[in-house]
Amino acid sequence: MRRSYRSQAAIILDLLEALSAHGVLGPSKLTQEVNLPHVRLREYLSHLLERGVIREVEVEGSRTGYELTEDGFRLLVELRRMKRLFDSLGLRL
Repeated sequence: MRRSYRSQAAIILDLLEALSAHGVLGPSKLTQEVNLPHVRLREYLSHLLERGVIREVEVEGSRTGYELTEDGFRLLVELRRMKRLFDSLGLRL
């Protein structure tokens, strides 16, 4: 059986959707929500942090969590719009 892989845009959309739905999430919970290995999650988090789409926040003392920035919310809206367009054309994002 052929495996279906997600594009980078689809993975970023999943990350942003999870953060939008839950507010602040730590790396372990994000790994579960997005179904992504921890090593790959770190790469995406680093990429999104550098671009100001997400920010690190302190959770429960010294633990690190992540939340969307205003730019992150705008990106989420645009990715949702792109996904609807792709879906209407029978394509995958």
